[in-house]
Amino acid sequence: MSEFEILPPADAILVQVAPALLQVLNHEDIAIGGGTVLAARWQHRQSTDICLTVPPPAFERESGRMAELLKAAAVTDVLHGRGWLTGICANGEFSISTTPPLLRSPAKPADHEGRFGILLEPTAEILGRKLRLRMYNNGEFVSRDFYDICTAHERDPSALDQALSSLTEDMGHEIAREIASLGQHASRMGRPLTGVLRPEWLDGLADRTGRLVMSRYATRPEKAGGDGSERSMSDDPP
Repeated sequence: MSEFEILPPADAILVQVAPALLQVLNHEDIAIGGGTVLAARWQHRQSTDICLTVPPPAFERESGRMAELLKAAAVTDVLHGRGWLTGICANGEFSISTTPPLLRSPAKPADHEGRFGILLEPTAEILGRKLRLRMYNNGEFVSRDFYDICTAHERDPSALDQALSSLTEDMGHEIAREIASLGQHASRMGRPLTGVLRPEWLDGLADRTGRLVMSRYATRPEKAGGDGSERSMSDDPP
């Protein structure tokens, strides 16, 4: 098990909401996901929101009480429905969902956030949700997801490959085409990217990300090795 520090400005959001949630939920009932966790692990960019997941039974049992406690903690615009809750803190937004895991959980012990001891979702699960749920299912394409995918290729390629396994080849092609169509707009989709460690990636972000998505399926015959075997596009840096 490893502990990670949630970085500013997202840490201030967690400080505002976690004590309220832990009054009615156990530590093992809450997990932090999204770019906030990737930023904690890689320190590659800033994250300006908090995404939490809670098991459906716990959420259904405690959602009303959670909303009351969050309002008492000065969280504004608290809204909740079946399987979701959102609110706005002084330093940004947060959300709670009951979305079940997309991928099989790893056998190794889970990582935790250091201040409150809350679970952190696995990197592959976070990337898989970005690819399968946000991009493919919801048709939502944002710069921070593209940048996270490119960083995953550099920092944790096995997690990226596991995340891509959640897509069929047709899904991967569709996502890659959509990303490629964004061109120079790819680095300006959604909330602005801030505190990026690799700004040199931004100009070609669409091409870089699209090639990484396709790397699971595509091969380059011209790159064949001496034994005639083909190399995957993922063998080469983006």
